[in-house]
Order: sequence, then C-alpha cells, then structure tokens
Amino acid sequence: MNKLLITFLLLVQGVCLQAQSTFKCGWTTYKTAMIVHEFTYSYTYSDSFRLYLADSTKTFIAPDSAATLTISYPFRDNNKYQTANYYNAKKKLVKTEEYKDNLVQVMKEYKYDDKNRKTYQYEDNRLNSNNFKKTYDYSTDKNGDFIVSEVSYFNGRVEFYTKTYYDKNNVRYKEIRLNDNNKDVVHVENFYYNAAGKLKERTVFFPEFKVTKKFQEPGGDAPVKCFRSQVINIPEKPSLSTKISYLKKLLYKNNGALLDQDCHEFEYRFFSSDCEVIIGTTKVNNIKQVIFRYKERVNG
Repeated sequence: MNKLLITFLLLVQGVCLQAQSTFKCGWTTYKTAMIVHEFTYSYTYSDSFRLYLADSTKTFIAPDSAATLTISYPFRDNNKYQTANYYNAKKKLVKTEEYKDNLVQVMKEYKYDDKNRKTYQYEDNRLNSNNFKKTYDYSTDKNGDFIVSEVSYFNGRVEFYTKTYYDKNNVRYKEIRLNDNNKDVVHVENFYYNAAGKLKERTVFFPEFKVTKKFQEPGGDAPVKCFRSQVINIPEKPSLSTKISYLKKLLYKNNGALLDQDCHEFEYRFFSSDCEVIIGTTKVNNIKQVIFRYKERVNG
C-alpha cells in the first residue's frame, strides 16, 4: 500500500513539474523560461499593516519572449481567464488571444512598419460579433513635432479620425478628433503635466457647443517626492512562501513616505533582479494597494 502511495505521489510530482516546464498557447506548446507571479493587495494601516488579496496572475514566458501566457485568478470569481500574447523577432506584439474557461472571447492582431511603429490594429470580439480596426500613419509638422494619424473602424465602417501630436521629447500634448467625414472637428483635447512629467490636467474643447471642459488627473498636483523608483531597501530575500511578511517589512521600512501628509496620491516602485513591488494609490477611489511581482526562473 505504501509503495503504491509513493508511486502515485512521484507521478503527481512529475506531472506538476512537466506542466510547469511547458505551456500551451493556441495549438503550440512552448518551453517555459520564466514564470512571473503577480499578487495585488489593498492595505490599511492603524497600529499595523493589514493586507487583503484582491487579484493574482501567473505569466509564463517562452525563451526569447516568443510568446507569453497570463492566467488570471480574480478574487471571488470561479472563472479562469487567460491571455496569450505572440511576438515577432523584434519583440513586437503581433497577436493576442483572450480566453474565458478555455473559450476564445477576443482576438487582436497588430502590424508594424520597418521602423517598428504600429500601422494596423484589429480586434474581433467573439462575444458580441463586433470588430474594430485602426490604421496609423506618421508624419512631422514644420516645427518638428510628431503627428500620429489614426483611422478608426467599427464593423467595417469608418467611425472617426484622430490626429495626436507629440513634442520632440515624445510627450503627447494635443489630440484632435474628427468625424467620419474627416472634416468636422468633434473635440480638441490638450494635455498638461507637472514638474515630474506626470499628467495633471486635460482640457477638452467642443467646437459644436463652443464649450471647454477641464479634467483634473489623479495625483497630478502631488509633489515630485510622491512618485519615485528605487532599489529594494530591506536585506530580506523575496519568495512566494514569505511574500506577506516580506511586504510588511518593506511597508514598515518606508512607512514615513507612506504616511507623508503631502502625498494624498503616490506611487513608489521598489525593484531587484527578481522582484518588483509597487506601493501606491488607485486612480479610482484612491485605494491604497501593493503589487508584488516575483520572477521564477525555470531550468530547462
């Protein structure tokens, strides 16, 4: 009896190891080079930090990043969601397949020019039988600013035209939306940034009504100190089994910044060779959250 049990356990272990070493996208099986584990928590603090799991994903990455498969495990949802991404030799995304319980929901395709700029995007929604297409052209104006001209289609019919303007530092500062006749202006949107380069405000002018509306962006008026990126500053090594205690130690270490009264919205990124932690506030409802990403290298 004990022999049978040991044999069974060894077989199960072998299947698990084999499943971890490969993954399947569509009809193709890929060797796994790396697995990225991601956990998203909301957190509260009074006398101590409390973490509440909101979402988690696992991303399998093939050698040379030819394909990736992300499996999502949403909180309080028994469905299984998967996203398969395929890349060309230049590491550009060329195809995406979105699944729910192994059934394709959405398929997307992308094409690029010889400068690796996206020229075509197509989306086929299998749930509602709608399809969307966008084409892109690139030019520069007399000031040397960059212009991206987009044509958007819905179920084969032109829906609208868009011209987006970027300055010499590749910062978007204006967008003009035209009707399906490519003449009538629907709106003109301008973008404004703070000293840290973060978007702080948008203004949208509607010519038909001669009205301009302003929209404040979350965190746009926060000081520069509220957004930073740095090497992880605790000596402990991250792992999947100790991630909660690891995150709490990192939170306590940086508690001064997290409690800074000047930072109503903030984002602090901490990183190492195999781990990334993002502590910040959400754009919706300003909820405090922690994202833990851990790279697991798979031996061939």
